[in-house]
Amino acid sequence: MVKPTPSRFNPDLLARDPALYRVSLPLQQFKRLQEFLLDATGNMTAELRFSIRQKTPMVAGRLKATYVMQCQRCLEPVKYQLDEPFELAFAKDEILAREMPDALDPVVLDDTGQIHVVDLFEDELILHVPTVPRHTDSDTCVMQQQSFGEVEGDESATSTGRKAFDVLKNLDLQN
Repeated sequence: MVKPTPSRFNPDLLARDPALYRVSLPLQQFKRLQEFLLDATGNMTAELRFSIRQKTPMVAGRLKATYVMQCQRCLEPVKYQLDEPFELAFAKDEILAREMPDALDPVVLDDTGQIHVVDLFEDELILHVPTVPRHTDSDTCVMQQQSFGEVEGDESATSTGRKAFDVLKNLDLQN
């Protein structure tokens, strides 16, 4: 049975229920993620199961989203499909999070032992933002001709065939 994930929840309580949970949130709710996106339309969806492993509440599932970013090759919009598994462990405070084994990704709960669903997924979404977004298809990604203006100075240097560093050979560099 699939249940909707509450917007704010206590993972200890959800870990007692073996149900599959589903959540769908607009990307616009993830304020820090928006800094990386060209367009924040669309949704993030996740299916997740809660459990307890060695007295630690855990959540595992699959995260899906479509990011619209700026291609760093052609500067046009590019869509990036995210479809990744995740597994997170809940910690009551920062000290317990640091003490967890390196294999676990800790998420720190608030003072009441709860977490908001946006806070649960935002870091995970940011971790999957590509470092250099670009089109994978070279036919789609064509660099535009770019002009940065005319270079001021001696135009005869380029028309006569002089090399750019010819001027330096006449410098007196002796002390």
